[in-house]
Amino acid sequence: MRAASFAAMMICSGCSNACQNTVVSRSPSPDGTRVAVLFQRDCGATTGFSTQISILDANDKPSGGGNAFVADDDHGAARAGDWEGSWAEMKWLSPERLRIRYATKSRVFRQKGSVSGVSISYQIVGS
Repeated sequence: MRAASFAAMMICSGCSNACQNTVVSRSPSPDGTRVAVLFQRDCGATTGFSTQISILDANDKPSGGGNAFVADDDHGAARAGDWEGSWAEMKWLSPERLRIRYATKSRVFRQKGSVSGVSISYQIVGS
């Protein structure tokens, strides 16, 4: 049993996160200190594309999953964007307020009300 556990640990010691982020759009805040980044996250053939949004410092790139919003199209139930994930868009209302709109029937995994001092509102948009 210990030998099997050790072997599994050694095999996975070279494993890395297989997920890839592809930036779809970047929207700088009105004061230029932050950026909202919408990106597609692909974690391999056994999962679909997801749409994710992070609020970051102005020059940062997303790493890992979205810190504000994460959704997928629930196996084709929701409208997809050009990037193959569920459709979404974002708009700064002020330097401290961001609105995220997303497709009805999206399967939402994360929907934070605020990130890094930015208040986030959400709106579901029908097809």
